[in-house]
Amino acid sequence: MTVSKKLVTASRIMQGLSLAGTILLPALTVTTFLWPNRYHLVDVAQAQLGAPLNDQVPFDDRLHALLVFSIPTAFAIWALFALARLFALFAKGEVFSRPALQSLNSVATALLFNAIASILVKPPISFLLTHANPPGHRMMSLGIAPRDLLILFLAGTALVIARVMTEARNVADENASFV
Repeated sequence: MTVSKKLVTASRIMQGLSLAGTILLPALTVTTFLWPNRYHLVDVAQAQLGAPLNDQVPFDDRLHALLVFSIPTAFAIWALFALARLFALFAKGEVFSRPALQSLNSVATALLFNAIASILVKPPISFLLTHANPPGHRMMSLGIAPRDLLILFLAGTALVIARVMTEARNVADENASFV
């Protein structure tokens, strides 16, 4: 399939941004947890963590919280790698190919796992960030932030789109076999 120069250019730009994100996201996340008052580079909001992140939290506790937070971060990195692959395929004209559909499905699956992991890591992270506090000021929180709902919705939407495109591809392959 021949694709327009605009699609190739946009796909290459998005591929580059996705690959940059695979490097920047973990680097900025680590920096934010290790030096939260100096380098608040990633919007790690209290709603995502369930407790405040600042320099008053003991370093070991921030490090342990970072390790737990690395679970949803890993899924986000997986999504970015899958996006980079998808955009590379688009740039080559493989818009409806099986590898492109598999990449789209991988993006959606990674986003879904990211949203679920983001919800599940809140209790241990909030505990780690507050367990050094005096009694009565410790907490373990559980909740769903608007960001979690948005990512769940987008992941579900992308999974349905990937499924529809896969079905369309199967119908096209079946019709091509009749000719």
